[in-house]
Amino acid sequence: MKKILLIICLLWNTTSYADIEGYELFGMNMPMMCGAPESVDRYIEDNSFTPINISFGKERALKDGIALYAVTYYINDKAETLAVAETPTDPYKCMIFHTFDMKMNQSLLGTGT
Repeated sequence: MKKILLIICLLWNTTSYADIEGYELFGMNMPMMCGAPESVDRYIEDNSFTPINISFGKERALKDGIALYAVTYYINDKAETLAVAETPTDPYKCMIFHTFDMKMNQSLLGTGT
């Protein structure tokens, strides 16, 4: 498990951000929880999360790069959010964060975003 988490963090910190030099950005150790897709899916269901979007991290952070991972963003009716990352080659899914007290930007609602 630690080995897989380390690999995801290394890919996240090196491959996906390789083209954004000059911004004084750096990688951090983020608290993530990873597990079998069935376990993560059960957590999502048990906490009544609904997926609201999916996006793709691409090689060297380029729009035309090869998709390396997907991030699905969820919300529930308790003002909580959850982001889940997965790669096509990793047998695990990782919950990047589970946050609370969400405040929705009302000006975006109904704008096709």
